[in-house]
Amino acid sequence: MTEAAIQQANDAFGKMVSSQMSRITGELNRLDTLLKAGQVDGRVLTEFRDAVNRVRTSGWQVQVWLEGDPRALSVLLMEERIRAATRLCQQLSVEIGAAGKEFLGLGSLRDAMGKLELVLGDTR
Repeated sequence: MTEAAIQQANDAFGKMVSSQMSRITGELNRLDTLLKAGQVDGRVLTEFRDAVNRVRTSGWQVQVWLEGDPRALSVLLMEERIRAATRLCQQLSVEIGAAGKEFLGLGSLRDAMGKLELVLGDTR
């Protein structure tokens, strides 16, 4: 692939992302009006807010990187995923503890956390 073709593909991708962001911004503004009516399930709202927060934070990190942060974008995004996983673990511990019962998928969660613990042990 030639350098010109790569640049053309990058430009097309950038335009597509910008167009999608513009469309979603309009949808979010309309959703803002609907949310103010207050007729929404609290858990759905929490999940929505978490998703919006992840996108907002990722957008902020990409902007910081584009403005010259010397760290690699992958490092900035990994640090955000670590923060998000930390928040999720804290929320799960409260919710599972309050429910006092077993849920589907907890075994897989334990396995994944065990693998993560092994990796984290190697980084100390």
